[in-house]
Amino acid sequence: MGEFTGKVAIVMGASTAGGMGDATARRLAKEGAKVVVSGLGKAHLEALAKDIGGSAFEADITSEAAVKALVDYTVDTYGGLHIAANLAGLCDRCSIRDITEEHLLKMTKINYFGTVWFVKQVAEQIEDYGAIVTISSLSAHDPISGITAYASAKRGADRFVQAAAVEYRDKRLRINAIIPSTNDTNMLRKGIEEFGGKFEEFIKPFVDLTPLGRISQPTDIAAMAYMMLRDEFFETGQTVNCSGGNALLGQPRIYA
Repeated sequence: MGEFTGKVAIVMGASTAGGMGDATARRLAKEGAKVVVSGLGKAHLEALAKDIGGSAFEADITSEAAVKALVDYTVDTYGGLHIAANLAGLCDRCSIRDITEEHLLKMTKINYFGTVWFVKQVAEQIEDYGAIVTISSLSAHDPISGITAYASAKRGADRFVQAAAVEYRDKRLRINAIIPSTNDTNMLRKGIEEFGGKFEEFIKPFVDLTPLGRISQPTDIAAMAYMMLRDEFFETGQTVNCSGGNALLGQPRIYA
């Protein structure tokens, strides 16, 4: 029996193979949780749910109504909710001189509004003493050019996590965020390829600035989420680095 046997979990942002959400869902299921996976991408969600013995519920995190429907489904299906993780996010590259209202709204709706809707709706129905983890970004705390709107939205979401930890203290919820640096996901590799780059060349400056000698893998983030969702994790309202030490040396200034 795993540590989360008997617990019900939601993992948002699990619709991409080889992503942080996918890895987190698999880790929580391995630890015994009954996991509802969500995001946009029905085919992968259903395949993942089948693999881990859970359920799939497609939902757009930018819609509060959709997130509420996800939480309602989870509680109705499994009789409760104990832990939840939001790994959803999107980072489009755009220099400040090229920023438009459309770009700002896109980054904000996914990375800030999405965090707000997820934490709010989960916190309203999760069991007392439950735990919620969201995904931030090192770019929100270490200035890097070319992704300003994304980084700003993530920084705002971190502030919201702090506020939620205080406002839901009557339920004794642990609400925290993980700060990764560049993470080796299929989405990252695809993005580098689309911009005509080579993966190893792109990540080398990050590796050089990471004391542990490599960029993180989705399984590293999943392990951190697992640790922070455990009952023994006695903290709330925190943003916790998971960057192999990259946060100590800073990110390369390579985007713009």
